[in-house]
Amino acid sequence: MAILFGLHTSALAYFDAKIFQELLITCYVFNTLTAIIFLGFLLWVSRINPALTGWIFLLTTALKFMLFFIIVYPLFQFDKETKTIEFFTFFTPYSLALFSEILQLSKILNADK
Repeated sequence: MAILFGLHTSALAYFDAKIFQELLITCYVFNTLTAIIFLGFLLWVSRINPALTGWIFLLTTALKFMLFFIIVYPLFQFDKETKTIEFFTFFTPYSLALFSEILQLSKILNADK
């Protein structure tokens, strides 16, 4: 996530894109923390009851979206408009976190066979 943050920041600087640095940091911290917490919870559930692993993944994904709308989305609505750059500010780290979670979920489910 740190490497992606560096690349993202560099791309924004290269294209002279105007985005609040606090918003970028907030999005990366939010996605990193939720991915770590939810992945840890997913690993814990997979050890206790592997049959629930897929359902827990869906539940944590939905919870992540709810937390986004409660915590992060109001920051985007500060100027009453969501721009494309703001969309990618959140969904770039979200995509990497989701990919990591799906990859780990795949490993967990394939190990149970």
